[in-house]
Amino acid sequence: MIGKRSRRILFSVAAALFMLACALPSLGTKSSTQSPQGLAPELLGTSIAQTAAAAKTQTVIYMPPSLTPTLTPFPTGTQIEVTSAPTFLFALPTFPPLPTGTPIPGIIIQIPGGGSGNSDGTDSDSPFTGEEWTCGIRTKNPPMNTVVERGASFYVTITLFNSGTKTWTNNGIDFVYTGGYRIEGTRIQDLPLTVAPGKEVKVKSLVVAPKKPDIYNIFWTLQVGNYKFCGMKYTFEVK
Repeated sequence: MIGKRSRRILFSVAAALFMLACALPSLGTKSSTQSPQGLAPELLGTSIAQTAAAAKTQTVIYMPPSLTPTLTPFPTGTQIEVTSAPTFLFALPTFPPLPTGTPIPGIIIQIPGGGSGNSDGTDSDSPFTGEEWTCGIRTKNPPMNTVVERGASFYVTITLFNSGTKTWTNNGIDFVYTGGYRIEGTRIQDLPLTVAPGKEVKVKSLVVAPKKPDIYNIFWTLQVGNYKFCGMKYTFEVK
């Protein structure tokens, strides 16, 4: 009795084990073919597409560089416009030319015994003119057209005679250099004394002869206020 019961139990256990063994392969196959839980088919396709794109990108990134050289074009020449450099002009000061010794208004007469003629080349028997501002020239020293050495210094002294009706005051009448060869010292001088009509006065200027041989002229005048009279000219020669 007991033996028959034991055989039944063993048979039942063996049957159960057999059925369990048959069921295990079926469960493994079903689990391996089942889609991932919770992933919809359309999402699965998107994931596959993204994975393929990433793989393509990695293929591009890790693709070895091409060994074909690329030529960089040389820069084209740019045309440069050449302009001339500015020319600088330096303006030097200009000096007005010295006056040429235009004859001064007034009557200048030759005094008998004088060393030079008057400005207009006429003679007169009377030293007086009856005009207010006139003069006569007694002498010029050195005489006109004197020949002097190169670089020599000398005074030109002119003796004047008051042939007018006005008195020449020493602080009212000026002896003025007006042009020609330059003189030394001041160009405007007061008369050394007052000169009444009929009286004389000596005026003078220092001259240094040039080194160039030539004939030179110097010009002066007497001046009262803005009025000029008694024009004088002296000529000398350098050899």
